[in-house]
Amino acid sequence: MNKTFLIEVGIEELPPKSLRTIAETFQSNMVHSLIKNNIKYKTILWFATPRRIAIKIEKLNTNITKIKKYKGPSITNAFNHLGYPTKSTQCWIKKLGITINQVSRIKEKNKEWLYYECSVDNSQTIEKKLIEMSIFSITHISVSNSMKWNTENIQFSRPIRNIVMLLDNKLIKDKILGIKTNRLLFRHTLIQENIIRLSHAHEYPTILLKSGKIIADYTIRKNKIQVESENIVNTIGGYLKIRNILLEEITSLVEWPVVLLANFNETFLSLPNELLIHIIENQQKHFAIYDQNSHKLTNNFVIISNIDSKCPKNIILGNVRVLNSKFSDAKFFFKKDQKIPFNNYRSLLKNVIFQTSLGSIFEKTNRIKELVTWITQFTHADIKDCIRAANLCKCDLMTDMVFEFPEMQGYIGMYYALHHGESKNVAKAIKEHYLPRTSQDIVPLNPVSYSLALADKIDTLVGLFTIGKNSTSGDKDPFSLRRLAIAIIRIILTNKLSIDLFKLLNQSLNIYNNIENKTLILKSLKKFILDKIYFIYIKQKHIPSVIKSVLTCNITQLLDIDARIKAISDIYHSDALKLLILTHKRISSILILSNEVLYEEIKYELIKKQEEKIIISLLESIQNKIQVLFVKKEYKLILLELYNLYKPVCDFFNNIKIQDKNYSIKINRLTMLKKIQNLFLNVANFSILY
Repeated sequence: MNKTFLIEVGIEELPPKSLRTIAETFQSNMVHSLIKNNIKYKTILWFATPRRIAIKIEKLNTNITKIKKYKGPSITNAFNHLGYPTKSTQCWIKKLGITINQVSRIKEKNKEWLYYECSVDNSQTIEKKLIEMSIFSITHISVSNSMKWNTENIQFSRPIRNIVMLLDNKLIKDKILGIKTNRLLFRHTLIQENIIRLSHAHEYPTILLKSGKIIADYTIRKNKIQVESENIVNTIGGYLKIRNILLEEITSLVEWPVVLLANFNETFLSLPNELLIHIIENQQKHFAIYDQNSHKLTNNFVIISNIDSKCPKNIILGNVRVLNSKFSDAKFFFKKDQKIPFNNYRSLLKNVIFQTSLGSIFEKTNRIKELVTWITQFTHADIKDCIRAANLCKCDLMTDMVFEFPEMQGYIGMYYALHHGESKNVAKAIKEHYLPRTSQDIVPLNPVSYSLALADKIDTLVGLFTIGKNSTSGDKDPFSLRRLAIAIIRIILTNKLSIDLFKLLNQSLNIYNNIENKTLILKSLKKFILDKIYFIYIKQKHIPSVIKSVLTCNITQLLDIDARIKAISDIYHSDALKLLILTHKRISSILILSNEVLYEEIKYELIKKQEEKIIISLLESIQNKIQVLFVKKEYKLILLELYNLYKPVCDFFNNIKIQDKNYSIKINRLTMLKKIQNLFLNVANFSILY
């Protein structure tokens, strides 16, 4: 029988940035449980608002059948000499309520037994199963900051206050996580008669929408916010740049979104756009509005209210008042900070500790300056601009503006630098050297910017490794080392920098004084970076064995690693690569069995057979061609050149014995094979591709 199952978990205000993840994990845990218990269903839906997460399973098959198996007497004891069932057999079939004709046989360990199996309707246990699955699905939601709120020793992101559990119109009675299940839903907090009695599971979430002022469907709520916001903005000739992360957060803050249009004091548009947008969107959770013609930021903004008020003007005025107040503070700091020459803030950095064992931020900028000077030989950035930017890049940390709005570091530094006459290159680098801040963030493309960004991030990464702050496990990464490493890799690859990453790490390490075990630290850094490179290419859907085949070759330039992985991936499913792998495998299997010391070079006077001559001639030709291709990093063409060795090598193995009576000829042939193997190893470790 198909039924509808509903579970709604009523919770105190959930953190908006993790609401969707919590709800989706709830659903995936339930799906896992259904599959594990072999329970069929048509659809499973998730719902989420700040005060609830819910799962609704439609057309749930509640007829659980279980196969029961019964083993009876052994065949030797089951029948008498006339072939009739013995007393023990008769008792067994009577107990099961079956006839002898329904019985079959089973063979175990060279012995036969009577055997009977049947399917048993186990539908009465569906409610018990649903309770077990619900408990599992809730308790296995991973949350970053959990808390306890009752005597049941249960932990969750926020206190759980209510649990609704219905199978069609029947309440599944139980005590889950210390709370008795019921059929009571809670309307919007501003509705006086707050409780709805749910009669049937299929009424959810429609009943909340119609009489509860709650849009429980997260996607519908999100779309409503976006569409209505865009519509209202169009009426004033504006447009929105809606970031999905902000839209998701606002969706997670409201249950009944109402879109309102407001505007702040136009004089505040003189402040930096980045600051205005940060306050409007990140702090106040509104949408900034841009002009359709000029594409400039306007003094209008969109409020998403959680109440359908009879007097929306009061809501608008309240939000405008808060925004104008924050802008007023920002304007005060902006004017005050600019009275001090930007360079004067640098000496104040001596009073701010970067990390207890790594000195002050002033000392960090000196290390950045030294490292960026070395980096410019690879980035070809202007050295004077790089040194100037290194000196000033952290100065805005000492300003009142950044003290009040820490997220504005870099942006404010750029504006202050320009105000005090610094070049655009230097100012831009001050802003962009923090990029990329996240995995979705852009990478700086200006040479001065990415030179400074690289120096800053390398110095931080190396510094933390030198003092043993390099522990990362699971989701824990207190110093954001993974983010740092991935940012470094992205900067190098995006800007196609031909820089030896491990020489760069070593250069940074040498700037630190009195560091012991430098070799061990450098080894740890290399492994850490390689692990992050592997992670990046896995995310790009490259085959693990392909990535490993390149990373195990001790290549120190990321551009080289990138080109090799992509070249092998491009022909991974081709016959050419399969035959290349076969060729390498045959050669390697011969060389592995040989312990002899080989010649440094092939001795041409020992070449006797035509098959050898063909390989030698081809080998010389290929070596000359791929020497040019290596410079250009044309690894796909190199692989195709190596493919030309397949047939000659096959002919060689088919017609010639390596183990010649003449020991010198044998060693010469092994040397030839070793030369071919080395050509393969110049691209990747093909043994990992087997």
